[in-house]
Amino acid sequence: MYTEHFGLEAEPFSIAPDPRFLFLSEAHNEALAHLMYGFTHGGFVLITGEVGTGKTTLLRNLLDRTPPELDVAFVLNPRLTVRELLETLCDELGVPYNTGEVQSVKQYIDILNRHLLQTHQMGRSTVVIIDEAQNLSPAVLEQIRLLTNLETNERKLLRIILLGQPELAEMLARNELRQLAQRITARYHLEPLRRQDIRAYVDHRLRKAGGQPYLFHDSAIRALYRVSKGTPRLINIIADRALLGAYVEGVSQVTESLVNKAAKEVLDQGAHRPPWYKQPQFATAAVAAILILLLASLWLTDSEPDPATTNAAATTSTTPTNSVPKNTIPVTSDSAPIGQTESSVRETTQQRRGENTLASEPESPTIIAAQRQPTAAGSSPSVQYQSQKQSENQAQFQTQTPIDLSRPSLSPRATQRKAYQAVYSLWGNTYPLDSPDIPCNFAPQAGLQCLARRGGWSELNQLNTPVILELWDDGPRPYHAALLEKQADKYLLQLGDRSMTVSPKDLRDSWFGAYVILWQTPPNYLGSLRQGDEHPTVAWLHSRLNEIMPESANSGPDNLFDAALHDQVVAFQTREGLLADGIVGPLTWIRISDRLNLPAPKLDTAS
Repeated sequence: MYTEHFGLEAEPFSIAPDPRFLFLSEAHNEALAHLMYGFTHGGFVLITGEVGTGKTTLLRNLLDRTPPELDVAFVLNPRLTVRELLETLCDELGVPYNTGEVQSVKQYIDILNRHLLQTHQMGRSTVVIIDEAQNLSPAVLEQIRLLTNLETNERKLLRIILLGQPELAEMLARNELRQLAQRITARYHLEPLRRQDIRAYVDHRLRKAGGQPYLFHDSAIRALYRVSKGTPRLINIIADRALLGAYVEGVSQVTESLVNKAAKEVLDQGAHRPPWYKQPQFATAAVAAILILLLASLWLTDSEPDPATTNAAATTSTTPTNSVPKNTIPVTSDSAPIGQTESSVRETTQQRRGENTLASEPESPTIIAAQRQPTAAGSSPSVQYQSQKQSENQAQFQTQTPIDLSRPSLSPRATQRKAYQAVYSLWGNTYPLDSPDIPCNFAPQAGLQCLARRGGWSELNQLNTPVILELWDDGPRPYHAALLEKQADKYLLQLGDRSMTVSPKDLRDSWFGAYVILWQTPPNYLGSLRQGDEHPTVAWLHSRLNEIMPESANSGPDNLFDAALHDQVVAFQTREGLLADGIVGPLTWIRISDRLNLPAPKLDTAS
């Protein structure tokens, strides 16, 4: 829409990894040099970088520079078994194999070895490039290492380039992968663009699109760096939206104000929605909730108890229907990576649900308006329930069956539901395995929310709350287990119908960092809060921040998220090491509850 307005031949800030728009900052130049080194030297070359820093764009540029005597196998989807990886390499290199029979790993390696020897005799070399390599399992990484053993007396027959997020470097630091780590001949971590690079980056892309430089005012460039922190992908998205805003307003230059508006639209999804109580879907949900309550009350009034179900009903009644104590949300610890935005957490959560974490049952992003109200202030049903469970878990720590982490003879869906059921029970809620609600859609009924994360054991210990782990074997879909309790360096794990005591070492080949926590929402929770919002949850936030930070307490309007409250949120986020964006999303809610030490199930019950 805006290309004609600015005389552009193409969109300058597309997020597609188009090599034409590659901007080689000092850091990108050095990363590219490391990649070129991998074309000519044996062993491994490792390139890491945060999401959106330009790794894939560099890779596309590298492929355009491929020497004619080099064969390249490009692996885009590393979530593969060992056999699938070898098949992918054969397919990429054009190596024929018998698809009608099941080949052993040795047969694939023999086929590849013969092919590599033939190409070597022809004066050709072969390189394998694996993108998003942080998703490789340790077993596949070990097989890749073994492939580098294919060699002649003079040189290696196969060169490997691994690109991935920082978690890849952490994985390679594991003791069992030390042999692979020792074979890395070059490694480089790609940082975001520096402040002084932003002007050159923006003008470079404008020129490549046929436009003129300085379409962005100097103040707009400074704002771009401030809101993107130098991440090229975010710069592209925000700059594209800012150009569209300039076109709509009929101006010829992008200003700081337009960049800030664009950033708010991109990073604060739904920032321009009307207040929740004015949205039509709220009215519909409220009417539906009232009808359901009326029907339920009529049914309870007119129904006589069935003697055959009296015991079951009595058992059910001991589980609190309202497990959320008044004015409480779950206790966690300092688990958020410094500088990670609340919006990026939401994006990551949705990606995990779509790709891995909740693969067996896709999640709906819709927030359920009709939620159970918190119980009266005082005792916490969830903690009382957990204390009852604790004595049972103590006995399970003492008498354990041998560790068997193999996939249960259940469907992935069933393992997922059983894991969630175990964690819900610690919150004082019963999640029926045949519930029509998928696990995370059930959460709002219990005053909870799901938050998908990726981390390590130190993060789980800091969170100190039961979690659902995503486990993998050679199957195409994950299975799930519940991490319920910790004693010393051992953890109580429920996998399907089995309970066992495990150590982190036991899970090293099954768990690769993906997990889901259940966290308790504040009263009347309907999503993240930001300046300008007006509803009762703001009052809860206002009073709690005054309690945590009495030195900066303010007496503004209770239900309105005004500028003073925004400044108080920013101060809290800064103190806690969160991105100080003034938006109260899941990480900020969780950190507030941690500072208030509100009741919630604990992973380490001795803490």
